[in-house]
Amino acid sequence: MERILELYEKMYKDYALSIFEVEIKLHTARTTRMNGRLQAYFNSSMNRNTFARIMCKAYQTDTPVTITEVCELLNANRSSVSVMVDECEKEGWIKVARENNKAMCMATDELYEKTMMYVFWKKQISQSIVGDQYKKITQIESVLRSVGVPVPDFSYGEKNIYEDSVELVNLKGGSNDNSVK
Repeated sequence: MERILELYEKMYKDYALSIFEVEIKLHTARTTRMNGRLQAYFNSSMNRNTFARIMCKAYQTDTPVTITEVCELLNANRSSVSVMVDECEKEGWIKVARENNKAMCMATDELYEKTMMYVFWKKQISQSIVGDQYKKITQIESVLRSVGVPVPDFSYGEKNIYEDSVELVNLKGGSNDNSVK
């Protein structure tokens, strides 16, 4: 059983390396793919990058978001979000409907289409870099569960990310006290 757990640890570390590689490629792309004002603007900061995703989600779900909602999602102040909204509206990247001192925002076709191009690109790199590693790690977890062996704990305290109830075990021996929900 110890050899299986050692194999799992190695596979988990390989999976981690693939995640690191994707994140590095994302960073590189964000800093080098500045083809035009739209990419340069939204790749210039994490808040602007996430703002684009919030606007595209609003577009795709046909559910505009308020500046207050954006502030909460970005953990940013109202003033900086209002500046982004004004700048993006002026550029034609978002639509803003103002009513009763409230602004409702969502992406325009241009921002949505450019972001979907990014989604396609990210799908390709994620699949090619992470896909096989993810399959391997989930398959071995399934095997461990099927034979009643707790899945080793590599959560480093972030146990709330699991959707299913999973018993985690510290590789140095012993089960953790709580099941994860």
